[in-house]
This record gives sequence, structure tokens and C-alpha cells, in this order.
Amino acid sequence: MARIPGKQFVNIRVIRGDESINSGVTMKLKIEDLTVESFAPFGEVITQPARGQDAQGPGWTWWGENHVMAGGDRNYAIGYLDLQPAELTFNWAERHMYSDELLIPMGGDCLVYVGPPDHPGEPDRLPDLERFRVFRLREGQGVLLGRGVWHGAPMALDEPLNVTVLLLKDTGKIDGHVVRFEDTPVQIERQDTGVNFSRR
Repeated sequence: MARIPGKQFVNIRVIRGDESINSGVTMKLKIEDLTVESFAPFGEVITQPARGQDAQGPGWTWWGENHVMAGGDRNYAIGYLDLQPAELTFNWAERHMYSDELLIPMGGDCLVYVGPPDHPGEPDRLPDLERFRVFRLREGQGVLLGRGVWHGAPMALDEPLNVTVLLLKDTGKIDGHVVRFEDTPVQIERQDTGVNFSRR
């Protein structure tokens, strides 16, 4: 069983530079603000609902059951992710075919990169990297990644922050499909006009 620090996975595929995965291509993608519409192909946005509240009292307002995570025979497990500012580069992506994944940043904004849930019958088949998108999750927002959506660990921008992660228990052990593209990492360069995705 291969490992990413702190995680165990059943399936890891490594792509070398001589394999065809956008080899030598420079991609330019903008960091997108998170909206319900822009994120719809990848899952749901968790934010204050536009509908009326279900209950309220002095100092609090409640909206219940706004999103549903499909369950199964396993319990849900709550993970805690500590993020520190680092180079905005990624060389791997993962997906889970049988579990949604909830990401809620606490204490700041972060980036999340996602790819479409293509080829559900081939869980280790990565889509073209040009089809990945990068979203800025602002404090107070979260995302519910749909089953089969490619993603990696969220990225801190300027300040450390933490992210709460909710998955079906043992997902990393029995439903973790990871593809590494170490010879061709993707960089996110912050610019006034957006983000430049490029190969090194």
C-alpha cells in the first residue's frame, strides 16, 4: 500500500514524463471565485442559504438539512487538515468513487483544485489537466465534492489555516485512487489577471 504523508491508499498510479498527460503543455487557468453555478460540475457549495431560516433565537439563526451526503454501511469520519503557505504546486490528484467529501476551511481562505469525474469505470484514469479548475474558498464557505471528482489537498494562500474534512470512514484505505505526475508538476502562479498553470 503506497502512502502520502498521513494517508494510506489502495491504488496509486505514477505517470512519468514520457507518458501522454498533457506532456510539455503550458496551461493558463484563473483562480475562480466559488459560486453555486461555477462549482456545479464538481459538487455543491456550502454557504448561508438564500432561503428563509428554519429557526432563530437571540444571537443565532439556523438553516437545517441544506445538503445531503449520501451514506452507506460505514459511519462518517471527521478529519482535520492543517495548511501552511507553501509553493502553489501540485503533482498528484485523488478521487473516491463511493464517498462524497466535505471541505470546510476554518480561519481563512484557501484554494482547491478539482477535475471532472470522468471515466467512472476506470477510477485511476486521470482527465486531461486542462480540465482541472482552481477555486478560491473564502472563509465561511465550504464545498461538498461529488463522488469521483478529482482533487488534492487544499492550499493555503498567505496565512496558515485549518480545514475540516468529512468522509466515509476508511475511505483512504478502501476507496483512495491517487495518480501522481511527479515529472510534470502543475504550478499555480498568482498574478493580477489570474493564475498561470504551467509545467516545469
